[in-house]
Amino acid sequence: MAIAPVAVAATVPQPSTSVAQGVKGPKPPTPPTVCAALSGQLSTQLQAAATALAATPPNVPAAQAAIAAAQVTVAQLRANGCLPAAPPTPPTCAALTLQLQAQLQVLAAALAANPQDPAAITAAFNAVVATAAQLAAVCV
Repeated sequence: MAIAPVAVAATVPQPSTSVAQGVKGPKPPTPPTVCAALSGQLSTQLQAAATALAATPPNVPAAQAAIAAAQVTVAQLRANGCLPAAPPTPPTCAALTLQLQAQLQVLAAALAANPQDPAAITAAFNAVVATAAQLAAVCV
């Protein structure tokens, strides 16, 4: 009795080429040390901005560089899953993150303004520091 070719093909195991190629599962969790390091980096950058602004005369280029670096660090915190990407309901970590990013942009604009308004710079910086502290207390 001969086995039909279709039956042979059905019973002989074929190598699978769909071994998770292009299939992406959930992103592995970021180690807490990465989040802690990024949080510390953000704190250092905000302190550098404060020091630059407190200098006599204020060191605006150094403050601008510190704020730009802080904006990158906030994005890295979000990208690494240290902070949620989208706010479900305020006040959550994600909402605070979005608030911090917006405040950093306001501070960067105040530092770039010509002529500069020291009161606007101080207010924007104080808002950034307050939100960063709240974010650290609640989320990190």
